[in-house]
Amino acid sequence: MPEEFYPGADEPIDAIDQRILAGLATLYATIDPVPSDLLERIDFALAVAELEADIAELTSGELIGVRGDATDSVTFTSGSLSLMITTVTSAHHARIDGWVTDPASTVDAVAEGVTRSATADDLGRFSMDAVPRGRVHFVVRREGYRPVITPSVEI
Repeated sequence: MPEEFYPGADEPIDAIDQRILAGLATLYATIDPVPSDLLERIDFALAVAELEADIAELTSGELIGVRGDATDSVTFTSGSLSLMITTVTSAHHARIDGWVTDPASTVDAVAEGVTRSATADDLGRFSMDAVPRGRVHFVVRREGYRPVITPSVEI
């Protein structure tokens, strides 16, 4: 564009330009803030792409731990399997008891910086102790199938 449309466009950024840019940043942060879980969602998307995994959907239940001991359960399903988990939570950790439709599956609970694993028995049951409270997603691995990964839930 010609200089007449943008006077001073060739000059270096000065204090006035910086105030304008700071004002625009504040405006955008107010009217369209970056989602607080954006990094987690990016990590999840990259993990799914890396695993070339099937994605299970949350089909029933609500998993939200509260102070003290609380028990909640949720069910996830994908095209090839279902995973049901029940949690018993304490102040800092949760015990997870679960069932998966494909016996002998390996189930990982992936929390912030911690992964707990369990192998389902002949009936598809498994359990895990000392899973940290917070956001957790599950990865189910089975012989001959792509891994199945769930969305994160709060325990």
